[in-house]
Amino acid sequence: MGLMIMQSRSIPRPLRCLAMASAFAAFSGASAAAEQVAVAVLEFDYVGRSGGLLDQGPASTERLRNLVQQVRDGLAQSGRYRVVSLDCEPVPCSAGRTDAGELIAKARAAGARLLIFGGIQKMNTVVQYGNAEAVDLEADRLVFDRNIVFRDDSKEAWDYAADYLVAELMKENLGRAEVTTR
Repeated sequence: MGLMIMQSRSIPRPLRCLAMASAFAAFSGASAAAEQVAVAVLEFDYVGRSGGLLDQGPASTERLRNLVQQVRDGLAQSGRYRVVSLDCEPVPCSAGRTDAGELIAKARAAGARLLIFGGIQKMNTVVQYGNAEAVDLEADRLVFDRNIVFRDDSKEAWDYAADYLVAELMKENLGRAEVTTR
């Protein structure tokens, strides 16, 4: 009889531990989701050597779109950020094509805390220069400013630039209101 009592008491204990562990995991997951920073990543502009917006060929257009999508995907996959979208007319939503006040209003309406924007400038046939910035919309401050330089106009070069930008964004705690430049 004593053995049966021990078994009946020992069964609920692991179940209680499992239930507590599950509840803790669910609470931690909800807490992590609540801590994600909402971010809007605008389309980047592509400018020529003179600094004017450049209508590039289909390959460069696709590479620019892919770079921005890789940044969005990298931030979303980190678990630290929740990417929100903006709808602009005319398309695309970019700092060079849409009024800054309108972009900020749209980002705030979408629930974004951060607004990331930038552009790539074709310096010559070999070198491309870029800049990416992030503004904390709650603090009304620039919190991220990075330059990107990459060689070649190949898919690999653009992918490398996107990976570098995501890595730089991840190094920062963009939820705080401090300017970081390099």
